[in-house]
Amino acid sequence: MFARTLQPSLPENKILAPLAARAFTYIDRPEDGRVNTALGGGVNLKQLHYFVAILDARSFTRAAEHLGVAQPALGQQIRKLEDEHGVRLLRRHSRGVEPTEAGTLLLDHARRIIKQAEEAAAALRDFSALPRGRLNLGLTTMMSGMLAGPLIRRAAQELPGVQVCIVEEMSSVLMEWVAEERLQIALAFNVASAPGLRWEPVLQESLYFVESAEQGKASGGTITFAEVATHPLVVPASPHSIRALIEEKSIEANVSLNIVYEVHAVSTVRDLVSQHMAATVMPYGAARQEIEAGKLIAKRIVDPDVKRDLFFIHTERRSLSKAELALKAMLLDMLDGEMRRSDEWAPISDRQASIAALQRRSTPLGRGWFAV
Repeated sequence: MFARTLQPSLPENKILAPLAARAFTYIDRPEDGRVNTALGGGVNLKQLHYFVAILDARSFTRAAEHLGVAQPALGQQIRKLEDEHGVRLLRRHSRGVEPTEAGTLLLDHARRIIKQAEEAAAALRDFSALPRGRLNLGLTTMMSGMLAGPLIRRAAQELPGVQVCIVEEMSSVLMEWVAEERLQIALAFNVASAPGLRWEPVLQESLYFVESAEQGKASGGTITFAEVATHPLVVPASPHSIRALIEEKSIEANVSLNIVYEVHAVSTVRDLVSQHMAATVMPYGAARQEIEAGKLIAKRIVDPDVKRDLFFIHTERRSLSKAELALKAMLLDMLDGEMRRSDEWAPISDRQASIAALQRRSTPLGRGWFAV
């Protein structure tokens, strides 16, 4: 075996120094081909369970009774752990047992390791059975209108053991709730990146110039961004994602926007447009009924294109369960079908660029930063 020891500046604390020294020692591949990843002999789960049980009970005797093991065997495992790492972990006194400074350090790690081991075992059991359980899915208002009904019907047929609860909210709120694990997964538009979340680009949605239907005007076709800027517009106030996007495009196209009203509510925006008060920029799906009824007309914005990215988001702290993976596959399949049926959606050609653009956003998040 070949061992190399780094020589960093180690802590002077006589309790932590031995642990730090071992942590800076790494072992190359020995002659038998196996790799020893243990530090000074290693720690096993049984020892950690025993250690935590003793401190939870504050007594070797009560811990031994709870675990169903002989007290001498319990003490032997703790002494072995202390000897292997050269530190004292427990201190006995008349009131019971308490951790030393090193014991307190180990206790924090032990609880997390045991929890992760239990989660890993649960995940394996989950994959050995049919998808099951309650799943909280977050969707924006527009995505809910498009997917919620068909998704619930399909999930009832294909995933009978999964109870799908759909939560409809703004993108920024969905993002915060996924980070807090109040939602397991969500579909949200690009607002801003946040720590602890994994963002997977799904599709790109075109935004449309929408105005009231007048005689001689026909829906469909395209309109340049410069022409959009000449119309009186009703749009959400900053820092709404659509507002931020069209302001970025106005700088890119070197034009000024003619914003006359700032309104967050989509229904109010549609009403103002229908009443000839102003035009707007929104997703086609946000005014689909009015457009198809001939009340409003829509033209796709070009030169430059105005598009926003849709992301599948979930926490980085754990892997997706079997039920979550199954629902994710169902959602992606439904979105693929939606993309094939209309030209409102397109695949994201450069996924890395999409994520990089998301990460560049540094505006603080709050309920004001949202996407419909």
